[in-house]
Amino acid sequence: MTSFSRRLPWLFSLALVFTFLTLCVSFGLQKGGNLLSIAEQAALTMTYPVQKGIDLAFVTTSKFFDNYINLIGVKEKNEQLKKDLDLMKNRLALLEEDGLENLRLHKLLKFKGEHDILAQGIAAHVIGHQTDTLSHILIIDCGSNQNLKVNNPVFTPGGVIGRIIACGTQSAKVLLLVDQNSACDVIIQRNRIRGTLQGTGGNYCRLAYLQRTADVKVGDRLITSGFDNIFPKGITVGTVVAATKDDNGLSQQIDVKLTFDLNTIEEVLVTPSN
Repeated sequence: MTSFSRRLPWLFSLALVFTFLTLCVSFGLQKGGNLLSIAEQAALTMTYPVQKGIDLAFVTTSKFFDNYINLIGVKEKNEQLKKDLDLMKNRLALLEEDGLENLRLHKLLKFKGEHDILAQGIAAHVIGHQTDTLSHILIIDCGSNQNLKVNNPVFTPGGVIGRIIACGTQSAKVLLLVDQNSACDVIIQRNRIRGTLQGTGGNYCRLAYLQRTADVKVGDRLITSGFDNIFPKGITVGTVVAATKDDNGLSQQIDVKLTFDLNTIEEVLVTPSN
């Protein structure tokens, strides 16, 4: 391609501009305008598309950046709202937990008020478990500083659950009635028959040392007798859920379900020593 051929489009464009300006000037002079205003109008007419394009590009770019900034602001606001929502959920969960704890403590205080002998009882939180196939022990957050001693009885709103077997200054171990090393002297509330409740290491206890002809029925309620000098008399212990005699009728096996669920104990009532 020759040098002239490359310049031809530019020359053609200049010719069109020159022709357009000439026509604008001629038309303007015929209408009585002056040469300066005519030239200005022609220049404005020619530059309008360029100015319009620049203005459109500026407006579009401005809107883009405004939208981008707004999106960043919305994202940050959403993240803050999410954090605030999570915080409110946590606070609500804590309030619900406090409400449930207050309800449990209220039941414990009500149980305390129903038995005069428990008037000096103090509430303690369960802070640990030592549970396996051989032992069932709770750790509570009260000890000798609260006048607790070995063999102090321990209760829940359902009744007796065990006794203290070891005591530190700020904590103590509670041997539960289901532990195989545990025993409690009880009587059947219906007919006053006396026996010994022994732990089995499982979910139930067994009523032992009864006369072979003792009248025991499923549903009988057991209460403490007070003869073991550990548990005060008249406190609920559990309910008979099975009573079967051997083929010879010489003995019977009596299974007792206690009034507490080991897995749900969170607060207990302990009667301290005087």
